[in-house]
Amino acid sequence: MSRWLWLGSLFFLLIPALVFYEQREFDFKEPYYQSPVMTGSGFLSIRRDSFGKGAFGASRNGGRVHAGIDLALPLDSPVLASKSGRVFFSGDDTGYGHYIELRHPDGLSTRYAHLSTIQINEGDWISQGQQIGLSGNSGNAIHPRITPHLHFEIRYHNQPLNPATGLLDPKLHLQA
Repeated sequence: MSRWLWLGSLFFLLIPALVFYEQREFDFKEPYYQSPVMTGSGFLSIRRDSFGKGAFGASRNGGRVHAGIDLALPLDSPVLASKSGRVFFSGDDTGYGHYIELRHPDGLSTRYAHLSTIQINEGDWISQGQQIGLSGNSGNAIHPRITPHLHFEIRYHNQPLNPATGLLDPKLHLQA
């Protein structure tokens, strides 16, 4: 076996170890998902208005359930990346309105929806805490009686996960 073929094979076999090391490194640096909105107190207010509850798993029209949490906040408030990752999607959707999806090194993804403004582009690398947009009421949240909010999701293989089950920083408290 030639030296170059041997070295190439060795490098190819090291790739899974390098990926594992990178994931472990990010798990150490960023063990939890931080708040996607600025909060001085550590309390995040869940949207609750005449159009529904913003809690994870709340019932929706057509037998659906809510796949994220709706954080009530003033229109055009800064929205922050809860964990470092690559921008997988940045654009519009009928239901989500203006939204962003980040893919993270731990294999999970986050979605930030109903934004008024998107401030990043697909393919960008985003650091935890970096401002990515402004809160709004786009998509299916355009009715004037719906409280302005950020729809926030954490997903694994496109399946929604409840952020309150150990994924969010334990210093954060969700309140209805």
